[in-house]
Amino acid sequence: MKKIAWYARSFLAASIFCAAAFAAVLLLHPTNWMLYVVLALSAGLLAAFLFFTENQRLTAARLIVENQILHIQPAVLRKRDSAKEGEAESCETVEMFVSCFGILLGSKVIKFNQEGIRLKAVEIGRDYLSLDYGRDTDIHNIRLIYSRPDSTVLASIIEKFRYETGITPTVTNAPKRRIIL
Repeated sequence: MKKIAWYARSFLAASIFCAAAFAAVLLLHPTNWMLYVVLALSAGLLAAFLFFTENQRLTAARLIVENQILHIQPAVLRKRDSAKEGEAESCETVEMFVSCFGILLGSKVIKFNQEGIRLKAVEIGRDYLSLDYGRDTDIHNIRLIYSRPDSTVLASIIEKFRYETGITPTVTNAPKRRIIL
């Protein structure tokens, strides 16, 4: 989510810079000022469009995080300092948030139960969480590697999905399918 927020702030700064450049060109009238006006205006409009797009993604990501059903931290990237043995500092954390509004995988937002996209099915296996979502016949599936928790936590997760989405997850004991080449 930090990456999405950074992009949104960068595009906002770029659009403000282009607006200031546009105003300066209009006030100063340098040679070939019409070319500069067109460039500043088009770059500013593009940056503003990208800002609004990223801002919508940021809003969806915040909605997912605030209404999370599951929070999975599959990876923590660490940087080791060769001068100091045994010490490692975290440089980045990859997190997954699953909620009734979608999934946030690092900086990727997958929406459902919004804008006509519905959650269709949830399956919890021994080592995965599978979600089917989409519009009518356009169904997508995402399978997350997730070790099934103990029975009390699992019951809580099932109840949250049932209460918030109306979908009762299917619990299976079959292992994840393996592809052999």
